[in-house]
Amino acid sequence: MDFFEAQDRAKRNTGKLVFLYLLAVTGIVFSVYLAVTLLFYSQGFSGGVWNPGLFLIVSAVVLLVISIGTLFRIAQLRKGGSAVAEMLGGRKLEPSTTNPAEKQLRNVVEEMSIASGIPVPDVYILDNEENINAFAAGLTTQDAAVGVTRGTLDQLDRDELQGVIAHEFSHIFNGDMRLNIRLIGILNGILLIHIMGMVLIRGMFYSGGVRVKSNRDNNGGGKSKLIIMLFGLALIVIGYIGMIFGRMIQSAISRQREYLADAAAVQYTRNPDGLAGALKKISESADGAKIQDGHSMEMSHLFFASSFHSFFDKLYSTHPPIDKRIQAISPSLSSDDSNKAKRIRKKFEQDHVSGSNVSGTSERGIGGHEALTPEVILATIGTLNSDNVSQAGKLLGEIPEKLVKAAHEPFSAEALVYALLLTAEESEKTSTPAWLHESLENSLSEEVEKLTSELQAGNRKWCLPLAELSFPALRQMSEGQYKSFRGTLKKLAEEGDSIFSFAIEKLIQRQLDTAFAKSKDPKIRHHHLKTLGEEISVLLSALSYISDEDPESAWQNGLKPIEKVMPDNIRFLPKDECGLGRLNTAIDEIATSANPVKKYVASAMIHCVVADKKITVREKEMLRAITVSIGFPIPLGAMMDDR
Repeated sequence: MDFFEAQDRAKRNTGKLVFLYLLAVTGIVFSVYLAVTLLFYSQGFSGGVWNPGLFLIVSAVVLLVISIGTLFRIAQLRKGGSAVAEMLGGRKLEPSTTNPAEKQLRNVVEEMSIASGIPVPDVYILDNEENINAFAAGLTTQDAAVGVTRGTLDQLDRDELQGVIAHEFSHIFNGDMRLNIRLIGILNGILLIHIMGMVLIRGMFYSGGVRVKSNRDNNGGGKSKLIIMLFGLALIVIGYIGMIFGRMIQSAISRQREYLADAAAVQYTRNPDGLAGALKKISESADGAKIQDGHSMEMSHLFFASSFHSFFDKLYSTHPPIDKRIQAISPSLSSDDSNKAKRIRKKFEQDHVSGSNVSGTSERGIGGHEALTPEVILATIGTLNSDNVSQAGKLLGEIPEKLVKAAHEPFSAEALVYALLLTAEESEKTSTPAWLHESLENSLSEEVEKLTSELQAGNRKWCLPLAELSFPALRQMSEGQYKSFRGTLKKLAEEGDSIFSFAIEKLIQRQLDTAFAKSKDPKIRHHHLKTLGEEISVLLSALSYISDEDPESAWQNGLKPIEKVMPDNIRFLPKDECGLGRLNTAIDEIATSANPVKKYVASAMIHCVVADKKITVREKEMLRAITVSIGFPIPLGAMMDDR
C-alpha cells in the first residue's frame, strides 16, 4: 500500500466509522424511547407501545444532544494536534531547549521529518505522566503534533525512542489522525447522554429531597420524583452502554492499525529491537502505559499503547496485547515461544515486512545508484526507510550547530530565513539590500548578516532542510509578527525570483500560512488527467527546462508514465510560457485533484526530472516545493545525487 492508497483507505475508514456511529446512535435512540415509554406508562399513559409522534420527539432530542456533544468536542480540537496535546496537559517543547533528553527527542523528530518529507510537527511532553506512552494527533500534516510522556523520556534509550516516534509517524502518513479526532468527538457526544442522567438524578435528589422534608409531599409527588430519578438512572445506564459501543468502535478502527504502525516502524528503522524494547518495558511496568489524565479513555486510540484499562479490555481494547506485538516484531524479547507465537511472527513478516521493500529493476539508477529509479522514488512518498533516516541524521550532523540553533529560536529563525534567501539566490549579488536593513530592527539586521556569512561558507544542500527546521519556531510568532515577516519575505522572494525563493514561498504557504489563516484543504475538482491538459503542460515544461540540457528529452521522459491517460491538449511549451507565475497557478489547480490523479502527476514529474540520471539541488528544491503544495511530500533523502 503506497501513500496515495493509504490516504484513500483512511477516507474509507471514515465511512466505516460513520456506519458504526449511526448504528450506536440508533441503539441509543431506541433505548431512550423505551425508557420514556415506561416513564409515561408509570404515569397512567394508556397509548400503545409504539407511538410515532413520541418516537420522533425522542429521536430529535437524543440526536440533538449527541450532535451538540460531538460538535463541541471537535470544535475544541479544531486547532489540530496542539489542542489535543494541551487537553492532555502537554507542555510544548521549546525548539531551543537545552535539556539533554528533550534535545534528543527533538533531534529524533526532526530526523524523521527530514527523512519522510512531512513538516516538522510540534512536540509536546506530558510532564505528569510517569508511564511510557506517546501519541500523534492532528487534522492534517500541517497541524500535527507528537507527544510523549515524561516516562518515555526518562526510561527509553535512543533506539527505543526512535522506534516509538517512527510508530507515531506511521499514523501521520496513513491519514489516521483526522479519523482519531472524529472518534474523540463521537465518544463525547455519546457520553453526554450519561452525563444528562447524572445531572437529572442529582437535581432531583437535592432539590426534590429538600422539598419532601420541608413540605411533606404526598405519596404521589414522592412517587413522581422516584420515577424521574429512575429515568435518570436509565439514561446513565444507556449512556454507559453507549460508551461500551463507542469503545468497541474505537477497537474496530484502531487495533489493526496498531499492527500496521508497528510494521511500518520496523521498516523505517530496520531495528525491531528498538520498538520491541519499548514495548517490553511497558509490559514489565505494573501500570503498563496507563495515562492518569481524565481524558485517557476517550483518547485511548491515539496512544502508542493502551492508556486506559477496564474489566472489558479483552472485548474492546484499542490496542493488541503487548506480548503479541512483541512476538510479531522481535520474538527474542517475547516471553512466549509457543507455536502460536511463531505463527504470529510468520504472518507479520508475510503481511507487513516482506512485501514492504521495493525491489530493484534492471534499469540503470539515478546518479549511478542501481536501486534508485523513478519507481523507487515514487514509492518513498509519504513513507520512511532506514536509508533515508540515516541520511537525514548524517545531514543534521553536517550542519554547524550555530545554524541549527538559529533555526530553533523564533528571533533568529526569522533572520535565518532571510539569510537563506540571500545566500541561495542564483544572482551574483553578495550584499544585503538596503531596504531590508531599513525595514528590520538593528538586532535582527545584524543577525541576518551573521547568518548570511555562516551560510556562504557552507553547503547549498543545507538550505532547504534549515528552512523547514525553522518552521516550528516561526509558528510561535504572533499574528502581527507573522504578517510583518510575510510582507518582508514576499518582497525579498520577488526580488530574487529564483527557484529557491519560489520553493520557500510555496513551502511557507503550505506549512505556515495554513497555521495562521486556518485555511481548509481545497475541494477535489479533478478526477482524471483529461481536465488538466494546460496545467500538466505548464508543470512538465517548467521541470524540463530546469532538469536537463536537453529539455525535449526530459519532456518525453515525463510523458512515459501517463501516455495512456494524458490529456489530448497537452503540449511542450516555450520557456517564456511556463515561468514561475504560471507554474504557481498550475500547481494550485493540480492540488484540487483526487489521489489517483496526483499519483500520475507525481510519476510524470519524477520521470521528467531524472531523465538525465541525476538530481541536482535545484531540482530537489523545485520537486520538494511542488509536491508539498500538491499534497504528496517526496523525502529529500529519496533524491540522493547532490550535484
